[in-house]
Amino acid sequence: MEHLVFGLDIGTRSIVGSVGYLERDKFNVLAHFVKEHETRAMLDGQIHDINKVGESIHQVKKELERQLDKPLNDVCIAAAGRVLKTVTVHVEHTFDTNTLINSEHISYLDLLGVEKALEQIRMEEESDINFICVGYSVVKYYLNDYIISNLEGHKGKKAAADVLATFLPEEVVDGLYASVNIAGLQVANLTLEPIAAINIAIPDKFRLLNIALVDVGAGTSDISITKDGSIIAYGMIPSAGDEITETIVQKFLVDFYTAETMKRDSVELPIVKYKDIFETPHEVPSEEVAAAYMDIASNITKEVADKIIELNGGKTVSAVFVVGGGGKATGFTNALARHLNIDSERVALRGAEVLGNVNFEDASIVKDPILVTPIGICLNFYNQKNNFILVHVNDERIKLYNNDKLTVANAALHIGFSNEALFPKS
Repeated sequence: MEHLVFGLDIGTRSIVGSVGYLERDKFNVLAHFVKEHETRAMLDGQIHDINKVGESIHQVKKELERQLDKPLNDVCIAAAGRVLKTVTVHVEHTFDTNTLINSEHISYLDLLGVEKALEQIRMEEESDINFICVGYSVVKYYLNDYIISNLEGHKGKKAAADVLATFLPEEVVDGLYASVNIAGLQVANLTLEPIAAINIAIPDKFRLLNIALVDVGAGTSDISITKDGSIIAYGMIPSAGDEITETIVQKFLVDFYTAETMKRDSVELPIVKYKDIFETPHEVPSEEVAAAYMDIASNITKEVADKIIELNGGKTVSAVFVVGGGGKATGFTNALARHLNIDSERVALRGAEVLGNVNFEDASIVKDPILVTPIGICLNFYNQKNNFILVHVNDERIKLYNNDKLTVANAALHIGFSNEALFPKS
């Protein structure tokens, strides 16, 4: 059997774990488990109670180990959060002579772009916040100032790239790592949630089109946009399914978790049954529950549409794919189409259609929009390396950006050692 990859989608409402392996172009899922948070330990995609989230991750890990009958030590995760910073930069590298460009040259160019983007973020931010790169993609490559899709194998004197890099504050990333460590796991790969989702939902063959992908979770709606064959923008808004649930709480006088069930049932069943806080049983038509949250769903989709138009240079897109559980709410896709001023047929939920190359050993699992991101997290393991590494200096753990040229001196300087102190004195 191939090397197993453990992907974990640590969401605001639930944690989804999948374990599988890639065989040719098909990803085979051997174990899968979903656990909802017992408390609101996460809000808007950010961890608030590290220990509670760590305990939930540990339970997911134990259940997956039971299904596999083998231990799990490494995990792939994705980051989200309301404080994403995204920058696009242009970088160039000139060779002394006409040079055959290989994968190392390309990797160096990519990392040069990420470093330049980080410098730009630091210049724009006046606070002392440290930012960590959680994902990047190359918008375009250039060879001798001409656009080219793949540099490898070509000869030239100048290589260049437009690099789109996304960053989160270090404390957000630290919270993810700490929760995973509590569960007895080590992070093998970190990516960004919209990167994980887009790699499944919008394959390369569709990226010539100007398409938006919206991953609607419980706490955040993550957005990515493609055009001319590349991913051109990432963004997010801190509004999603939880706001819809909170509206049901107020309207029907129920607790949050009952409201979550009512929201799901309003999509899947004709009649919604529930008990209010007085333990009084009720039965209402699904249309009545949907009508209660229609206004808030319209407000959220207006925010999403405005962000899409902002990221897309002030104009609407040709189509939108929606993934994630929050996007399944009645009327969500129609409202988004209305706010974007495009036909409703051009805004669609993506689930089974994009999971055709994913095989679940458990045949009872329904291929659903909620599965796109966790499977994408697994597949990202094969596509991208971590952008930073962890090292210990004098018992202090620090993160260093991995440009493949790190030395002990880089680590020492990172914790405040002066240049002079690094050299021996007679």
